[in-house]
Amino acid sequence: MDPLSTQARLLNAATQVFLEHGFAASSMDMVRQRAGVSNGSLYHHFPTKARLADVLYAYTLRDFHSALLPSIGERTAAEAGVRGMVRAYVNWVVAHPDRARLLHELRRGGHLSEEGEWTKEREDNFRVLSEWVSQRVAEGQMRKMPFALWVALVFAPAISLTAHWVKQPSPSVAPATRGALERAAWLSVSPDE
Repeated sequence: MDPLSTQARLLNAATQVFLEHGFAASSMDMVRQRAGVSNGSLYHHFPTKARLADVLYAYTLRDFHSALLPSIGERTAAEAGVRGMVRAYVNWVVAHPDRARLLHELRRGGHLSEEGEWTKEREDNFRVLSEWVSQRVAEGQMRKMPFALWVALVFAPAISLTAHWVKQPSPSVAPATRGALERAAWLSVSPDE
């Protein structure tokens, strides 16, 4: 997305406003003023605050997934892929704490529509990940299990720590913690367990 486009300015402004004031207390006018655009421009791109939240969530989720998915190339071995995704997850959160907090708060706060733009973004990326997992299971590199369980075992520990990490003034995660998360993720899906 062009960083100078009106839509990009609105999404960046919405991120700041939602994080400063919370989604419920934020108004479309606050977003418009922060972005420095007219009412017409705001409502042309985002007719409702709910639509703005859905598009913002999808936009942020796309950035998040683009950081994770390179860890699982077609020929990437299971252990390297699992550890690489957890490493990429932690790196993204530390590099983008505001965006990580935004994803967490919009999703957990129930501010997204059930059929928003973000659902297609999530489904597309889950399909890529699911195909990679299925291939590694077929090759005997990982244990067979339901995909939702696989996702929970690999990512839940890091997800549960994200809220703590993003509250830090300068988020950081100790190397020992990073290593423990990578190891735990791998051991939870390894064929040897």
